[in-house]
Amino acid sequence: PEFPTPALLSPACASLCLQGALRALHRSQSPSCARFCRALIGCLSRDSPAHQQSPLLTSLQDPERSRLLEAAITVLDPAGLRELFRGHLRGHLRGVASHRVANHGLQRLLDHAPEDVVSEVLSELGPALEEPLARGHPGVILALLGAAQRHPRLQGETLRCLFQVGHAPSAARPRPLLRPHPFHPSHAPF
Repeated sequence: PEFPTPALLSPACASLCLQGALRALHRSQSPSCARFCRALIGCLSRDSPAHQQSPLLTSLQDPERSRLLEAAITVLDPAGLRELFRGHLRGHLRGVASHRVANHGLQRLLDHAPEDVVSEVLSELGPALEEPLARGHPGVILALLGAAQRHPRLQGETLRCLFQVGHAPSAARPRPLLRPHPFHPSHAPF
């Protein structure tokens, strides 16, 4: 089904209505929920002013549209989550995890994704977990831990990546320009 109009995505009240419709359809276990969800994601995937990236990534970074996309992610079936991840997010996770708005969509994906998607997220984002922390987005790490709890086979790799945070050099961590003076009072032996 074709989604009626992109104008319904912009006003805050319309976005709230669409989010409510998604929740209601999901709770009713209606087959219409999957069709509505896919149509909504299809509409959010069109017409991006940033031609270098997926229109869905642009929607995920928009404060209004991202809420609607997050709501769709929470009710999307596993096959739809795979398609969304592989078609739009794979290869862009470091930027998404560090973005002040888009990181919430990644959290919702991790909250609901099947094991194979979480494994791919962990492979791509695991070596760079320090970046979202440095930007003040610990929710991404918490969502990853929650996903590992749901998928026990990923727990070891998740913990290994977490234990690496703070131990490897990173461009995200500011480096001191000067070493402290050896006779600084904070270095006194007493």
